[in-house]
Amino acid sequence: MTGAVLRRPLLARVAPLFFVATTALLVWPLYPWLGNSVEPRVLGLPWSLAYVIGVILLDAAALTALYLLRVIDAEEDGDRG
Repeated sequence: MTGAVLRRPLLARVAPLFFVATTALLVWPLYPWLGNSVEPRVLGLPWSLAYVIGVILLDAAALTALYLLRVIDAEEDGDRG
């Protein structure tokens, strides 16, 4: 087996933990500690809004990578043969 094939099950197991961690960044107690401020401004947006948008973009990038790697549906692709 190649390294990519062995990594897919690992990515499928780690992905939910990643999404739980990024969700935790948006709720108490982490959000008030990291993202609850107006200053500094990022591209004219308050830090609290830029922080939330950044976490959402990080999640979207991870979902796109999982889709492109077809990590979740790897077992089903073998059946279509």
